[in-house]
Amino acid sequence: MSRGLLPRQLPLHLVRFGRSYPRVVATGAALTWIVALLLASRVQVETDILSLVPRNNPVVQGFKKTVERFGSVDTLLVVIHLEEERALESSIDFADRFAQNLRDWDDIDWVEYRVESTAEAAVPLLDRATLFLEPAELDEILAVLDAEGLEAIALRLRAQLMAPQSVVTKDLLRLDPAGLLPKILAKVRFGGVGVRVDPDTGCLIDDGRRFLLMMAKPVRPAQDLEFDRYLVASLEERVDAVSREWIENSGEKSAPRVEFTGGYVVALDDARLITSDMVVGLVSSLVGVMVLFLLAFRSRAALVYAFFPLVTGIALTFSFGAVALGRINSLTSAFGGLVIGLGIDFIIVLYARYVEERQNGTPHPEAVDAMGRFTGVGVLLGAVTTAATFYSFLVTDFAGLWELGLLTGTGILLLVVTVYLLLPAMLTLIQQKVRLDRPLYLRSFGADILCRASLSRPRRTIVIALIVTIILGVGMRRLRWDDDFRNMRSGDNRAIELRQEVMDAFDLRFSPMVLRFDAASETEALAKCRAILPELEELVDGENLVGVDTIAGVVPPEEVQRELIARLDEAGPVLEGLDARFEVALRGAGLNPVAFRQGIDHLVTALARRELLSLSDLEGTPLARVVERYVAEGDGEVSSAIYCYPPVGKWRRGASPALEELLAKYPDAVLAGPNVISAELRKIVWDDAIAAAILGIVIVFVLMWADLGGPLRALFALLPLFVGMVWMLGGMALIGLRLNFFNIFVLTMIVGIGVDYGIHLLHRWYESGGDPIAVSETAKAIAVAALTTVVGFGSLVLSHYPGLRSVGGAAILGALSTAVLSITLLPALLSKKETS
Repeated sequence: MSRGLLPRQLPLHLVRFGRSYPRVVATGAALTWIVALLLASRVQVETDILSLVPRNNPVVQGFKKTVERFGSVDTLLVVIHLEEERALESSIDFADRFAQNLRDWDDIDWVEYRVESTAEAAVPLLDRATLFLEPAELDEILAVLDAEGLEAIALRLRAQLMAPQSVVTKDLLRLDPAGLLPKILAKVRFGGVGVRVDPDTGCLIDDGRRFLLMMAKPVRPAQDLEFDRYLVASLEERVDAVSREWIENSGEKSAPRVEFTGGYVVALDDARLITSDMVVGLVSSLVGVMVLFLLAFRSRAALVYAFFPLVTGIALTFSFGAVALGRINSLTSAFGGLVIGLGIDFIIVLYARYVEERQNGTPHPEAVDAMGRFTGVGVLLGAVTTAATFYSFLVTDFAGLWELGLLTGTGILLLVVTVYLLLPAMLTLIQQKVRLDRPLYLRSFGADILCRASLSRPRRTIVIALIVTIILGVGMRRLRWDDDFRNMRSGDNRAIELRQEVMDAFDLRFSPMVLRFDAASETEALAKCRAILPELEELVDGENLVGVDTIAGVVPPEEVQRELIARLDEAGPVLEGLDARFEVALRGAGLNPVAFRQGIDHLVTALARRELLSLSDLEGTPLARVVERYVAEGDGEVSSAIYCYPPVGKWRRGASPALEELLAKYPDAVLAGPNVISAELRKIVWDDAIAAAILGIVIVFVLMWADLGGPLRALFALLPLFVGMVWMLGGMALIGLRLNFFNIFVLTMIVGIGVDYGIHLLHRWYESGGDPIAVSETAKAIAVAALTTVVGFGSLVLSHYPGLRSVGGAAILGALSTAVLSITLLPALLSKKETS
C-alpha cells in the first residue's frame, strides 16, 4: 500500500512512547482527570431549546424576539388542585393566604389570581369609559340618559340586585350603573393564554373545578438557573409554612396540593434532565462497553485497557468543551455516549491486533509495535474520517449541531491520541505482572463465520445483499418526516406536563401565530396593527383563521376619540343635571341613591372626559396585565402583537397561502409561531443535512483515495456505507421511526461511523494479501467494535429528549447495517475482484 496522506509513522511513535514511559503517561492521564473536575464548575447548562436552532436566520430571530417580548417564559404559574371532598371556599381561603405570602416576598414582583378587587380596580376605567367606546355605542348610552331611559336603568339595577349575585357583581353594579365596563371588557379577547374568571368567586378556576390558577412574576428572568433553584426551593418552603398555619387555623387534616409550572420551573426541570442525560449517558455507555469488552476478550485486565483510555479521552473532551464552549445543552450532553461509542472501536481494533500477535507467539514489545505499525494506520485514518464527518456539522446553521460536531469531532481526535499513548502504557504495566502463558481471546460473536462464508460464497452473498437492499430501498418510501419542533422537548418534564393539563382544563387549545409590528412609539405600533386588522379579519373564515386577538381595538384611534369628544360636546344639554335626575329614577325604583353615589359620579366624570386616551390609561385597571400580552417595549422600540389562530389541525407547516399573500403587502409585519418556525427549519435542515453529508462524503473519499492509494479502493471502503444508509433508512421506516430535525444528521454521522469498518477490513485485506484467516480476525474486531458502538449510542435511547432518542435509534441501525455489510459484502466483492 502507498505511503498515503496521513503521517503513517505517528501511531508507531506514539505507541512506542506509551510502551517506553508507561508511568509518565499514566500520571498525565490522572492530571487530565483533575483538570476536567476543576473545569466542570465553569460549564453552564443551556435549557432554552431555541439555543439549538440557527442563530442568524431572520425567521428564527423573529420568532425568538417575539417569544422574548410576548412569551410567558418569565411567568410563574401556581396551580392549586381542587378536591371534590373539600369545600371550594376552604381551598380559596388557602389560596388567599398563599397569595398574600407571595405578595410579601421581595423576590416576587406581582401576584394575580382573583378579581375580588375588580370593583375598586375598575374605577380608573370608569372615569374615562366613554372614550373607550365606538361612536355607535356612545350614541346608545346618550340615548338612555333622558328621564325614560334612566327609569329603565334603575328598574334593571333593581332586578339584578334582587337576583342571586356574587358580592363582586353587586359592587360593580353600584360603581357602574350604566353598564359601561362590560362594553370595554368585551373588546378584549384573552385568547390562548386568557383564563376564565369564575363569576361566583372571582378566581381563575376551570369549568371542571380541578384547578385554581395563580400567576406571579418573579423579579429575575427564568434563564437564571441559580435563581430558579432558589425560587423553587423557597416556594416549597413557603407552601409548607402556609400549609401548617392553615391546617392549625382551619382544622382541616391536610392542605390543598400545590404545584408550579411556567418558564422558571420548565427551565429548572430541563436543566435537571440535561444533566441527568449526560451522567446517565456517560455511565451507561461506559458500563455497557466495559461489559461487552469483558465478554469479547474474557479478561478482567481488558477492562483496564478499555476503561482508562476512554475516561481520559472523555476528560480531555470535556475540558476542551468547557474552555471552547462553556456550556452544554440537550444535544451536546450526548457527546459522552458518542465519543465512548466511537472511541471504543479504536481500542478494540488495536487490542485485537495485539491479542492476535501474542497468540502467534510475538513478544510484548514487538506486539505493541505491530499494533502501531500496521493496525494503527487504519485506526488513524478511521479517526480522521470520523472526526471529519462530525466537523462537517460546522457548515450547519443549527447551533446545537454545530457545537455537537465541534465537541465530538475534537473528542475523537483527542481520544485516538489518548489510546495510542495509554493503551500500550496499560499493556506494559499489566503484562509485566501476568503469567506469560495465559491465553488471550477475542470472541467473534459469529463474525468470523459470516466473513469466511462470504469469502467462500461471494456470489450468493452479493445476491442476498442485493435482495435485502431492494426490499429496504422500497420500504424507504414509507419513511415519514416529523417537522413539529415541539416534539423535540422532553415528555418527562413535569412542568410542561402540568402546563398542558392546565391548558386543557381551561380549554386553551389553540397554538396561535403572533403577528408583530415594531415602531418607535406605542401610537405608531398600534396604528400598524389597526391598518392590517380589517384585511386580517376577512381571513377569519374557518379555513385560513378561526380568530384574531389584539388590543388595538380596545383604545380607539385618535380620530375616533376626537369624534367621540365632538359628540359629547354636542350632547351637552342632555347631560345637564344628570346626577340629580339619576337619583330621582333610583328612588322611583325603590333603590337608595346613596349606594350608587360613586357610580353616578364616575358616569358624570366619564361624560365630561375630553383628554385623549392611550394604553397608559389602563395602568392600575383590570386590563393592566392584559396590555403586557399585546404591547411590549425593548431595545428602544415598541412592539405590538396580533394573535392569529389557525383552525385546529390545519396549517401545521406554516401560514396559509392567503395569509402569506396578505403579509407580503406589509413588509413591516413579522409572523412568528411554532408552525412558522417549523416550516423555516424544515427548509434549512434539508439544505444543511445534504450539505453536511456531501461534504463529509467528499472529505472521507479524498482522504481514503490519498491514503489507500487509489479511487477504486476508496470506493470499495465506501460501499458498505452507501448500502448501509439504505438499510438504515429502510429499517427506520419499518419500525416507524420518523426523520426529524436532529436524526437527519445521522446520515452524516454514519459516514464517519460506517466507513471505519470498511477501512479496517480493507487495510487488513491488502496487508495480508486477502488471507481468509487474517481477514476473519479483523471481522471479529469489527463485530465487537460495532456492538460497542451500538451500546454507546444505546445510551442516547435512554435520553429524556425524543430528538436524541431518535438519533440513538437511527445510529444503531446505521452502525449495525454498515458493520454487517463490511464483514460480508465487502469481502465478497474483494474476493470476486481478485478472482476476476
